[in-house]
This record gives sequence, structure tokens and C-alpha cells, in this order.
Amino acid sequence: MKSDKANLIQEIDSAPNPQKILSAVGKPGLFITGTNTDIGKTTVTAALAGAFRRLNIRVGVCKAIASGCPKHPDRGNGEHLQDDDLLSPDAALAATMAGLDPTDEHIMKVISPIRFAAPVSPHVAAQIEDREPDWNRLALAIQYWRDHCDFLLIEGAGGWLVPLNRRLFTIADLAQILALPTIVVTGAYLGTLNHTSLTVESIRARNIAVAGLVANRVPIERDISIQSSLDELPQLMHTPMLAVLPEDSQVTPTHVPANFVDALEPFARQWWNNI
Repeated sequence: MKSDKANLIQEIDSAPNPQKILSAVGKPGLFITGTNTDIGKTTVTAALAGAFRRLNIRVGVCKAIASGCPKHPDRGNGEHLQDDDLLSPDAALAATMAGLDPTDEHIMKVISPIRFAAPVSPHVAAQIEDREPDWNRLALAIQYWRDHCDFLLIEGAGGWLVPLNRRLFTIADLAQILALPTIVVTGAYLGTLNHTSLTVESIRARNIAVAGLVANRVPIERDISIQSSLDELPQLMHTPMLAVLPEDSQVTPTHVPANFVDALEPFARQWWNNI
């Protein structure tokens, strides 16, 4: 009789391997990651989508994997929920800003292909829900966007090294396969120099280009800690600060203010013109 450890190893070995299923995007785009969960990746992704859309660029958006997704009111029975039984509010916001219809379930399959209900790291959510991430859905989503957009924004989950399955395949592994330049969303809080340095160093160690930083939720009233963080971040990281987005009560799960799009539009224009 096999031990529990042997059974677990067998389960992990038999699980789908994303490294054999996924491939490079192969078209212009950006990968958006952050120094931590809830740092504002979705806000930045949505604002970028709005900026590229303003430039009349056909922009695609993809929240590759999401957890903490609420149940669709008309789907599933509460047990053994599958991807399409869940909603993805983050992806819906990015879709809206890209000019796509978040109520269209067909388009949402390629905007948010992998979804879990449990509000934890995706690899823990997969264990709780007893189902592995369906990497074929993500592969199909990327193939769709290869044919249906001119520029693709892919948003990660959590921080750069968050595990996504029991193989401990991480966001960093995913980004390395997709092979897109990466934007790092960070903040101006005490400790950000360390958090951002660790993230940027790990990205570059995988030979992924860092397109720049976006500081999010920056207080309007800046003390010496906040201001020095904003001054030091681009210098220490040797990468530009693309935008400083303030704390704003108008930022909600369904709305990104126009001034956030304004802040990122110059970068979007320059990046597109340099492709």
C-alpha cells in the first residue's frame, strides 16, 4: 500500500504540466505583476487598457488565473464549481476599459480562463476545490488573442513568486513562458524599496525585460518616507517610473478614473510607437 507521500507525488506527476502546454505570446504586449497581492495590478491593467484603447489600438486583456471569484448567480450548484461557474470582477473591469463586453460569457472565457472560488493563493484554491488549473483553457485564450488583438495585456495573480499549482509553478514561471516585457506595480510605503528590488531582481534573473514601475495608491499628503520612496525607486531599479497613481475614492471594483488613464497614456503611446 502506497504511503500518503507517494500518492501525493503520483498526483503531482500526473497533473497537467503548463510548461508543456503554454508557449510564448509572440505578439506585442505587456505582463503586469506586483510586489504583493492587492497592490493594484487590476487597476493598472485596466488603466493601461483604457490608454491603449484611446490610441485606437485593438487591445486584448487576460487575467490568466484568478482566485476569490464569486459564484455566477445562474450557474453551478455550490459544489464542484468549474471555471465558468464563477465570475471574475477584476477581469470584467479590464474588459470594460478595453471596450469589451464583460457580460459576454464567450469573451470572458478568454479574458479570465482559469478561475477559483477560494480567496487564497491559486495553488491552495486548487487543492481546496480538488481540481488543477486548466492550462489548456489559458493556451486557447492566448491563441484567441494572437488572432484578435494588436496588443495584449496579461495580468498576473498575487506577487511575482506566488505558486499556481501543486508543481509549484509560479507567476514568474508563467511570465517567463509568455515572454512579454513586465510592468511592476508597487507602492510608496515604508519597505517598498526592498519589496520592489526583490521583485525586479527576480524578473531580470529570468531574462525578462522590466518595462517600468507604476506606484499605486500613493497618498496625496507625502511625508519624507513616501517622497523618498518615489525618488529612490526608479534610481535603485534602473527603470522608469511610468506613473504615480494617487489614493482615490473613485477607484472601485467597477471603475477606474480618467486621470489614471491620462497618467499612463504617454507611456502607452511611446511604447506602441517603439514597437
